[in-house]
Formats: sequence, C-alpha cells, structure tokens
Amino acid sequence: MIKLNRGYAGFYKEHYLRSSYEYAYAKYLDYHSIPWSYEDKVFDLGYKLYKPDFFFYDQNGKIIKIVEIKSRDKKAKDNALKALSVIESKHNIPCELVSYEELLSLYSDLPFSLTATITEWINSKDTTISKAAYGSLNGHFNLKHSEAVKKKIGESTKQRWASDSDVKRRMKEGLRKSGLAQKGKHKVPRVLKRCLDCGKPFIVLNTSIQLYCSQHCAGNAAIKIATDVYVQKRKTVHQNIRDYIISWSKENKHIVLSTPLNKIKPTLQPLLQNIQELFDVKDIRVISKAVFGEDRGRKELIMFMKKVCNENVC
Repeated sequence: MIKLNRGYAGFYKEHYLRSSYEYAYAKYLDYHSIPWSYEDKVFDLGYKLYKPDFFFYDQNGKIIKIVEIKSRDKKAKDNALKALSVIESKHNIPCELVSYEELLSLYSDLPFSLTATITEWINSKDTTISKAAYGSLNGHFNLKHSEAVKKKIGESTKQRWASDSDVKRRMKEGLRKSGLAQKGKHKVPRVLKRCLDCGKPFIVLNTSIQLYCSQHCAGNAAIKIATDVYVQKRKTVHQNIRDYIISWSKENKHIVLSTPLNKIKPTLQPLLQNIQELFDVKDIRVISKAVFGEDRGRKELIMFMKKVCNENVC
C-alpha cells in the first residue's frame, strides 16, 4: 500500500499546492464542479500571520468559507484549529479543518479512491516537486491572484450557476456534500413576518423561528420581558411581606399594642429580622413600600400594625 505522504508539492491548475492532501481536496472539489481559489489572503492573528489554503466565494466576490488542509499530526492540527478560530471570531468567516479522516469521508462515494489520487500526485513527474523548495525557490512565492483573475473566476462561476446542465447539478450536489452553501443557490421558500417589537416586515425561511427583524429589536424585547418578570416578582414579594406583617402583628398583638410611639425600633427589630430571612429584604423603606405603596417610615408602620390588632384593617 502506498504511504500517504504529504511531503510532495507542485503545480495543479496554476496553483502551487503544498501537499498530496491539498491535491486530493482540490480534485474532490473539481469533480463536483465547486469553484475554489488558493492562498488568496494573509490574516493577522495577533500572534502571527496566517495564510489559509482554500477560499470559496459567492457571486459577489465575498469569501463565504475557508478550508485549511493539514496532516494527521495532532500538534499541527491543534495549531491550525486555533488560527481558524481567530479568523472566524475576528472576520466572521466560516472555517473548516480537513485532514486524512475528513478526506476519506469525502472520497467515500467517488469513483476513484483517496489512495489512488495521492499515488497519482506522488508519481507525477511533470507536476510534483519536493516540498523542500521554500522562499524565492518556491513556485508560489509571493504569488497572488490579480483582479483580472478574480473577475474571471467570478464570471465562470456565474455562467455555471446560470446554466441548466449536469455541471450545475454536480455543483449543487458538491455543495451539499461538502457543507458549503451559496446565497440564492438553493431555493428554499421564504415567508413575510412582522417584527414583534417595532412592527417592521422582514423575510425569512419558512422554517425560521425568528421573531424580530434585528438584534436591536430582539434586545429591546428581552429587556421588556426581563423588566415585566422583575416587576411581577417584586409585586409578589411585596404582597407576601404585607401578609406576613399582618400575620405577625396578630400573633404578637400584646407587644404591638403596648409599644409606645417613641420606642418603635425594639418592637420592629425581630419582625425585620424575620422578613430579611424569609424574603431577603432588610431595607425598612422597601418594607414600608410593600405595605403602603410608598415609604412612610416606622411610625406609620407600627400604627398600621396596631390597626391590624384592633381588626380595623380589611
């Protein structure tokens, strides 16, 4: 069995691919007629510069996905995943890491095997050279797509999507199998909804559960819901505090009725301690508000409790 060696690089369709795995992935994409480009952009990750392998664009030339190809080396894969994670978070571009295991899965239903493809790349005398070529000796050194080439790629992609042929069918099938998707290619039914916050109409997939037209409106709705919940919870706590004060007053009727208005604090102290333990409320102003709807102080509170003891409160 041929050893699946990544140490072979060379030119394929004017791209200088750096490994047999990259060639295998490029051939998979070509089989499904998926347009791709290679090493188009360098990203500043903050701790190093990073140039991913495969780039995919929509009809407007916007990057819709980046795929990095790595060997089975765990350290190399971990470093690549870290770099791709930074690109996703900083630039909002979906990224994917493809290694030997993923390639095996992609090749599972192709008419040729992964091993045969890699053997083809290694044994090619015309296109493969040693990976040792680096710097200015590397055929891809400092090479970037010109605007004309990018435009040509975009025009070719548009023509393929506009055609009603087997090529378009295989492109769609390739996108489905590889997890890629381009805006407008798969006609999924849309529906018109109205934002529950501002009332503005917006269009979404008929399977979408989206209720708001924007994150701003969704945030406003979340604040309103949280506020309503807080207000309702506060009302419940206030009512429970009021009910407890009435109950406590009746159970301690003798103490309440014998309390002079110039010695209120000693009488209220055990009551306030109980309220703090039961309802996590210790501010006398909040307790007074729970009874009267506003802060009236200790004197009004003890007078209310005396009325309760005299059964003058409904």
